[in-house]
Amino acid sequence: MSGEGRVIHGVDWQQTFPFIQIFNSFRVAIHLSKLALGLALLLSVWIGGAVLDGIWFHSARALPGEIGAYSQIASNDSGQSLTQWRDETRSQIEATYAGMLEDYGVITPGDNEAPADEYQRALDTAKKGDSLGDLEKKIAERRDAAVKQADSDYDTAVRSADSRNLDQVKHDAATARDEAKMAAFDRARADEEQAQEINGEGLFSAFFGYEIHQVYLVVQAVAHNNWVAPDGAVEHLFNFFTVGPVWLIFHHTIFFVFFGLWFLLIWALFGGAISRIAAVQVARDEKISIRQAMNFAVGKLLSFGSAPVIPVAIVLAIGLILAAAALLGNIPFVGPIAIGACFAFALLAGFVMTLVLLGTAGGFNLMYPTIAVEGSDSFDAISRSFSYVYARPWRMLFYSLVALVYGAATYIFVHCFIYIMLVLAHHFVGMGIFTRAADSRDLLSVMWPSPVTTGRVAYSVHYDALGPGQSLGAFFIHIWVSLLVSFLGSFAISLYFSANTIIYYLMRQEVDSTEMDDVYLEQSPDDQDPSMPMGMEPVHVSAAVTVISATAEPPAEEPKDLPPPAAPEPPNETPASS
Repeated sequence: MSGEGRVIHGVDWQQTFPFIQIFNSFRVAIHLSKLALGLALLLSVWIGGAVLDGIWFHSARALPGEIGAYSQIASNDSGQSLTQWRDETRSQIEATYAGMLEDYGVITPGDNEAPADEYQRALDTAKKGDSLGDLEKKIAERRDAAVKQADSDYDTAVRSADSRNLDQVKHDAATARDEAKMAAFDRARADEEQAQEINGEGLFSAFFGYEIHQVYLVVQAVAHNNWVAPDGAVEHLFNFFTVGPVWLIFHHTIFFVFFGLWFLLIWALFGGAISRIAAVQVARDEKISIRQAMNFAVGKLLSFGSAPVIPVAIVLAIGLILAAAALLGNIPFVGPIAIGACFAFALLAGFVMTLVLLGTAGGFNLMYPTIAVEGSDSFDAISRSFSYVYARPWRMLFYSLVALVYGAATYIFVHCFIYIMLVLAHHFVGMGIFTRAADSRDLLSVMWPSPVTTGRVAYSVHYDALGPGQSLGAFFIHIWVSLLVSFLGSFAISLYFSANTIIYYLMRQEVDSTEMDDVYLEQSPDDQDPSMPMGMEPVHVSAAVTVISATAEPPAEEPKDLPPPAAPEPPNETPASS
C-alpha cells in the first residue's frame, strides 16, 4: 500500500563514500611479500649510496649541517651563498682540527721552531685531512690514562680509609671512579666526533638522513594536527620534496646523476613489483607471489623507469628550444624586435611547461599503479595520470589528504608497536645481565642503548667501551634491531604504493566508470590453453567474463541443404459397424 513505509536493510558505505576504501591500504600494505620487497628496495638504495660515498671525491663531501644551512640561506636571502658557507665552515673545522693536533701532541714543535710555524704545519696537515688515525690513537691513549688514574685514585682512597668508615669510603670512591670513567669516555667520544668532521660526511648519508628526518617531522606534525603553522606538515613535506633534492641537484650534480640513475632503477624494479601485488590484491583479493610480481616488473622495467622521466624531459626540451631561440635576441637592433614580436610563443611554451609540471606533480603517484593495473606502458601511465588529475583535481587532492592522514596514523601505530617490542626486550634482557662495560655503565646499555633513554628505535654503538666478545655481541644485536627497524621503512614504502593503487582505482572508476575489479592479468605458460597460439595477449577480467559468457552456450546452427519434411499421413479411420 502507498501508506506503508520502506525498510532500509543496509547501506553500502563504500559506494556511498568511496574514499573509505583507502582505509584498506593498511591491510594491503602489511602483506609480507610487499614488506620484503620494500626492505629489498631500502637495502639496495642504501648499498648503492654507501658505495658512492666510499668512492666519491674527498673535497666534494658534505659538511656537517650543510643541508640545513642551505635551507636557511635559500629562505632568508641573506646574500650569502652556500659556497661561502662551505668555505667558512671548512676553515673553522680545519682550525679546530689543527688545534687538536697540537693539543694531543700529534704535531710537536721542532727545534727552534716558532709557535706560529708549528700551528701552520698543523693547519697544512688539517687541510689535507691527514693524521686522523694518529689523532684518534692519541685520544684513546689519553682516555685510557684517565681510566687508569680513576682506578688508582679508588685504590688510594680505600687503602687510606679508616676501618670504621671503610664501607662509606668504598661507596664514595667507587662513585667518583665511575663518574671519572664515564667522563673520560664521553670526552674521548666527543673529541673523536669532532676530529672526524675533517673528513666531511658522505653525500648520500647526509641526504638520506635529512629525508628520513623530514618524514619523521611530517608524521609528528600530523599527529599533533599541525598542518600549515610554522614547523607544520606542509613545511616538512615541502622540505622533503624540494630542499634535499634541490641541494643535491644544483650543488652536487654529478653525484645526483649517478645516484639518481641507481635510485630510479631500484625504485622501478621493486616499486613496480609492489604495485603489481597491490593491484591484483585490491581488484580480486588475490595475492600473487614475489616471483610473479618481479617478472612483471622486469618486463615493464622500461615503462616504470621512464614514466616519471618523460614529463621532465619534455619540460627540459621545450625550455632548451626556447633558450636556443632566445639567442636571436643578441643580434643588434633586429634581435630584440624579433624577441618582442614573437614573445607570445614564449608564453605559450611556458603555459605548456606549467601544465606538464602540474600534471606530473599531481599525477606522479598514479603512474606506477596505472602500469601495474592496466599492464600498459609509460605513455599510457602519463596520459591517464594527467587526465585523472585535470578531470577531477579536487577529488584527487581529497583522496591524497585522506591517504596522508591515514598513512601517518598507521605509521605511528607501527612505530609504537616496534618501540614497545624493543623496550620490553631491552628491559627483560637487562634484568639478567649484571656486568658493566669499561666506562662503568651497564653492559647491555652500552651494547644496545635503551629506546627509553635515546627516545629513538635506531641507535649507534660505542665499541670503544667493549671488549672483543662484547663488541661481537653488540654487532649481532645491532644487526637484528636494525633489521626490525628497517621494516618500519619498508612498511612506509608498501603503504605508499598500496594507497596510491587504491586511489588509482577510485579515480578510474570516477572518470572512466570502470569497475574496481577490472585488472590486467597475465597468463602463465602452465595456464595456457593448448588450442590457443603461444604469445596471445592476456585479457582483462571484465573482458574475459564477457567472452566466456558469450561463448558458454553457442547458438545451434540451422541445418543446411536438408530435404523438406514429409507430409503427415492421414489418420487410419475404421468404418463404424452397422
